[in-house]
Amino acid sequence: MANNLEKILKVMMDMPEFNRASLPKPEKEPERKENMETKPLEKKQDVEIVRDGTQIILPPKMGYPEAIDTLNRKMQQDETIVSIHEEVDSFPLDGAHAFIKVLQKRYGWADAVPTPGFFGPRPPQTVNLEVGHNTHIQIVWGTFQIPGIDGTLQTSVHPKDGRMIFLISGSVRQKQKAEIASIAQEVRDYVKEHSVYKGKAILLKTNDDGSFNFNNPPSFLDLSRVNEEELIFSTETRELVNTSLFVPIEKTEMCRKFKIPLKRNILLEGKYGTGKTLTAYVTAKKAEANGWTFVYLDRVTALKDAVKFARQYAPAVIFAEDIDRVVSGSRTVKVDDILNNIDGMDSKGFDLIGIFTTNDVHAIEKAMLRPGRLDAVISVTPPDAQAAEKLMRLYGRGLIPETEDLGEAAKELAGQIPAVIREVVERSKLFAISRFDGKENKMQLSGQDLVLAARSMKNHLNLMAPVVEPEETTIEHKVGTALGQLVSKGVASTLNGTKEKINEIHDWTQQ
Repeated sequence: MANNLEKILKVMMDMPEFNRASLPKPEKEPERKENMETKPLEKKQDVEIVRDGTQIILPPKMGYPEAIDTLNRKMQQDETIVSIHEEVDSFPLDGAHAFIKVLQKRYGWADAVPTPGFFGPRPPQTVNLEVGHNTHIQIVWGTFQIPGIDGTLQTSVHPKDGRMIFLISGSVRQKQKAEIASIAQEVRDYVKEHSVYKGKAILLKTNDDGSFNFNNPPSFLDLSRVNEEELIFSTETRELVNTSLFVPIEKTEMCRKFKIPLKRNILLEGKYGTGKTLTAYVTAKKAEANGWTFVYLDRVTALKDAVKFARQYAPAVIFAEDIDRVVSGSRTVKVDDILNNIDGMDSKGFDLIGIFTTNDVHAIEKAMLRPGRLDAVISVTPPDAQAAEKLMRLYGRGLIPETEDLGEAAKELAGQIPAVIREVVERSKLFAISRFDGKENKMQLSGQDLVLAARSMKNHLNLMAPVVEPEETTIEHKVGTALGQLVSKGVASTLNGTKEKINEIHDWTQQ
């Protein structure tokens, strides 16, 4: 091989287009002197192979033998087998989807091959991946042969910061390492621009112990029936929800411009059925429309893992219901963990909004409620009379004339949850049907129909009201009551006797 390279170089020296100036000029042999110190051997120079143009340019003072030796070493180095370890910071299946898309774009297809194993080759695995609500695709997980690459690449997972990310691993020749790095960067770019989850409303599923199952891919929320018009509150509640939740999501860039933090924790408190969950779904729809990822967490105990997941796809909103189940009572290690996780949402470099709900705010550990941990506590109260009228017209779906007076019905329904108001409207339709004779152009609901329907539900609602059990009378209470009665009788008797004496004196002075 060395002889062949030397012949090639000598032939090229005779070519007119060869750059002779790049070769070292012969130097005169130095005169030998007695007792001359021996010159140390120069360190071999490594050179960069630039495959551009038609010239071979050698470094200064490099002769043919050294150039030939360098090329040989470079050739051997390029043929060396090296390991590949390229991380893609995404949920594993999201990264695998991007990996296949990149291979298809670069080479026209993704060639999956069996993976060698102790018990024989394992065929590639087909995985069902949900990419939208009730929308699925098939992706391949396993070993891939890349055109023009000696070796194979494998899709795998890798633990990082307590979570699992996508990993491209395998073995290729050193000279092909740069191409693999280019593929990996394209995968990262694809995830950034076309992630399955970024900017979508998803549900994170947890294990029975409340931890996030990284092997169970997220599913997507169905927002097709979410109607913001149904989110009707009192004026004060509506303003709080709008400014605390909707404005940061809908006007993100303005918030950034005026340096308003996009790291917020909001608590929605109120009794069951007042609209807290509907608020979450409306928030999810607004998040999708404005490029925010919405993460619905089915158990708040997995908040730590949810935060790690959401950071991959920020800006993001994390929603978890019934936080009082884990932060009520006295301070425990479990309670402190949740509080620390909530604090951890406020981290630099990530825009995260946390929304939590509770039906019993008084049961929550006070440390959870302190300003700084929660940016806002919004009381989602039952509709007042004004909101009740709006809900009746909404549920009436055009059956209530705009000029119809609903004042009396609104007073009857003030303080009732939206589900009750909806049922009242449905019952009022029956009242209207009972008197509809078909002669009118269309059936309409009157204010009186709604009043009658509302009053017909009173007994039903009374049965739903919590029963207040009488407190059990203790012995101490009974003794105290008896002593009190005796004292009262004694005082009364004394006062009566005194009153009689005063009357006698009064009568004697009048004689």
